[in-house]
Amino acid sequence: MFEIEKGLEPDITLVCKLDKNGIIKYINKSYTDITGFTEKDLIGQSHEIIQHPKMPKVILDRGWKGIYEGKQQYFVSKNITKNGEYFWTIADINSKIHENRGTAIYIRRKYLPNDIKEEFEKLYEVLYGIETSGGGEEIAKKYLKGYWEERGTNFDDYIVSKFGGEKNLKTYMTSEVPDKELFSVDPTDMNIDDILKLVKKKKKRRFW
Repeated sequence: MFEIEKGLEPDITLVCKLDKNGIIKYINKSYTDITGFTEKDLIGQSHEIIQHPKMPKVILDRGWKGIYEGKQQYFVSKNITKNGEYFWTIADINSKIHENRGTAIYIRRKYLPNDIKEEFEKLYEVLYGIETSGGGEEIAKKYLKGYWEERGTNFDDYIVSKFGGEKNLKTYMTSEVPDKELFSVDPTDMNIDDILKLVKKKKKRRFW
C-alpha cells in the first residue's frame, strides 16, 4: 500500500483550512478530485488522514512550530489518497492567530517538480530511517541541521532558490487561488454544517 505514485498536474491547487488542532474545516473540489476522499470523509477529521505514514516527525514538528509562531512557510510533503496511492506537494502554509478565537490555518498545495521531489524523497527516507531505527527524533534533528549547514541554506531558502526566487514561487503558488480567496473564509468562524451548506450552494460554479 502507498507504493503507487499518483500524478498531479501543475495547474491544480489543493486548498484546505484547519482549526488550531489540525482538524479540517474546509476543502476545495480539487482536494476531493485528487485524494478520492469525499467532503464527509475529510471535514471534521484530523489533517493526518492524508499524511503519508513515513513522513518524518522532525519535518512535521517544524511545520507545526511555524504555524504556532504565525509564520508563512513552505512545506514539502508526501501525501496519500483514499485508495492507497501517494503524491508529493509543495505547500504554502499560513496561519492567523486570533486572541479570542485561536489559530486558523490555511494550506495551499501544488505539484512539486520532479527534481525537487527526488531530493526531498531521499532526505525524508533518511530522516524516517533515523527516527524508526533507534536514533530517534533528536538524532534526526541533528542530521537535518547538518544537512542544511553543509549546503549553506535552510528549508525555506532552498525551496525558494529551486523555483528561481521568491517572486516566481509566489506567482506559482497563487496562480489559481490567490491570497484573497485563500483567506476569505476563516475556519474558526464556521461550523461544519455552515461549510457544507456553502460548498453545496457554490458547487455549480467555481469556488476557491
